[in-house]
Amino acid sequence: MSSTAGSTPQAPLWRGLPAAFLGGIDPADADEAPINDLLLGMTDLDRGHSYLAYCDYRTAQVVCDRYVAPREDSDGFVVDGFADAATRIAQTRAMTRHQAEVLLNEAVVLRDRLPEVFECLGDGVISQRQAQQIIVDTGLIDGESYACYVDAEIAQRLRAGTYSLKRLRDMVDRLIFRHDPDAVRERRKDAIDKRGVWVDKRADGTAELTAVMSAENARIAYAHIDGLADRVCAHDGRTKNQRRSDAEFALLTGSDFACECGHADCPITALTLDDAEGADAEGEAGPSKALVPVAPTFVIHVVCDEATLEGRANNPGYMDGHGVIDDEHVRELATRPDARIAPLIPAGTPMNPDGTVTLPGSLASDPYRPTTSLDAFIRIRHGVCSEPGCTTSAWDSDCDHVTEFDHDNPSAGGQTTSENMNPKCRPWHLLKTFSGWLDDQWRDDDGQLRTETVTPEGLIIPGEAETMEELFPGLRRIRYTAPAQAPPASDAPDQERPTRTRSRTANKHARRRAERNRNRKRHNEGPEAPF
Repeated sequence: MSSTAGSTPQAPLWRGLPAAFLGGIDPADADEAPINDLLLGMTDLDRGHSYLAYCDYRTAQVVCDRYVAPREDSDGFVVDGFADAATRIAQTRAMTRHQAEVLLNEAVVLRDRLPEVFECLGDGVISQRQAQQIIVDTGLIDGESYACYVDAEIAQRLRAGTYSLKRLRDMVDRLIFRHDPDAVRERRKDAIDKRGVWVDKRADGTAELTAVMSAENARIAYAHIDGLADRVCAHDGRTKNQRRSDAEFALLTGSDFACECGHADCPITALTLDDAEGADAEGEAGPSKALVPVAPTFVIHVVCDEATLEGRANNPGYMDGHGVIDDEHVRELATRPDARIAPLIPAGTPMNPDGTVTLPGSLASDPYRPTTSLDAFIRIRHGVCSEPGCTTSAWDSDCDHVTEFDHDNPSAGGQTTSENMNPKCRPWHLLKTFSGWLDDQWRDDDGQLRTETVTPEGLIIPGEAETMEELFPGLRRIRYTAPAQAPPASDAPDQERPTRTRSRTANKHARRRAERNRNRKRHNEGPEAPF
């Protein structure tokens, strides 16, 4: 933009960019481009968005320095250098002054607290949204002597692969905790001290009720609301969120929550809260369709190491649906009267000479079914669904064989072991099983568990850079093995009519095994994946 008042950039400046700057796709010819080129082009455009955000922050840093540095001695409240800079940006870009101040603050934090993370943004390794998330999550390290080390470690991990926002938060929290666990504990205490309930007015006669409490209490409260909201028939016309809102009011006030289908023969009938005492004032039970709140069965999974639970170590833990929690929080949860502690490794399990332990992966009666221990291990190791970017809890997902289990010949197919299983949300599980999608899982030369997916068109998409093994390294010492499987005896009829040597399903699984083998050979010998 020139310095001439009122001037604006001309559209051709951007519309005339070569295709190389637009993900390699000319918008005029996009309809004819192969699907893989379009998808790869979108990832290139993501890098472009990141670089533009990087330039935006760099410009904001210069603007901030131009007006703030010369006026550091100003004691003004509104009229100071920072306000001057924010006002210029706000008016030029038609945004609020608050939005401009947020932009300036983020720019300064990236330059002064997170310079290496800032370069990851410029290189297209992360998006602006991810950079903003890291800014929030690293507020604790501002001004600390170890801040530069946390910045460097975060940047190193970012360049190791892709991260969803969920994995990103867990990674940052883990690194900060290991540098300064006391600060994390203090932050949680401060957060708990600030708990409370607020009401904010909204438009058109509505208001928002906000409650801040401990993570576990919030999850339990939400489960009660969700459980009551589901106690209606299929003809109730409200959306799920509308029912949740009505259910929350009913639970908080002790009033009734009724099905609103309007059908006289609604199958959902129950006593009102008053009628639950026995009878009405006339001594006769009154008919009603108001639902009595019923506490749902709800489990919060918390993972920690044994030493931390016993107070012999102060390592972080993990709460499903929330993320990394500090050691004191872990021990507090363990003392709850409703807590149940279940060790992953059964008592008395012998240790191997190399410090590992070996456990059976499948049931003795069924080599396809994982043991309870393996099932829990898989969910703990991943935390969430193994599909890149998915945040569905592993405990709400299906445990799936990566290389398909061969029911006709168990020794030939994928085994029921920890290395061949991962959690998949139901939609991803169905796609992988009944369509042309393929996934794979293996350990690289550094022992890191890696996953990737392959689209039906053959595009290879890398999985998340980390699993929960980074938070709980002891998981790498646990081995789950499959029992020796002898090929089943052939029961093919003795007849001349030609028959299939393998079923269509077996042939599909064989093709998938061959494709996985080719991909693994590529990892060892060939170029990197195209992402």
